[in-house]
Amino acid sequence: MQGSHEHLLEELRKAEQARDLLMGLERRLRKKEDRAELERDLVQLERLEGSFAEGHIVRLLIESAVGSARARGASRAGSDVSRSRSAIEGRVSSLQGAIRRGDGIGSMDA
Repeated sequence: MQGSHEHLLEELRKAEQARDLLMGLERRLRKKEDRAELERDLVQLERLEGSFAEGHIVRLLIESAVGSARARGASRAGSDVSRSRSAIEGRVSSLQGAIRRGDGIGSMDA
C-alpha cells in the first residue's frame, strides 16, 4: 500500500509539472513569443514526457501538445496545447482524489 501511495504522489507531482509547463507554453503561443523561448519549453516537456511509461495518458498528451506546437501555427497549436492541458488537469484532479481517499487508480494509468 505504501508503494502505491508513493507512486500516486510521484505521478501527481509529474502531472502537475506537465500542467504548469503546458500553461507556460500556451501563454507563449498566445503572445507569439520568441521561438527560442518556445523551444526551451518544448525541450522541458519532452524530458518530462520521457519519465512516463509508453502509452501513459499524460505522456500521450504531452507528445500531442509538443508535436502540435512544432508543426502548426501559433493559434492552432495554442488550441491543441490547451486541450492537452485541460485533460492533464482532469488527471491531476483524479490523482488528488485517489490520494485523499487512500485508494489506487491503477486502471486509469493507460
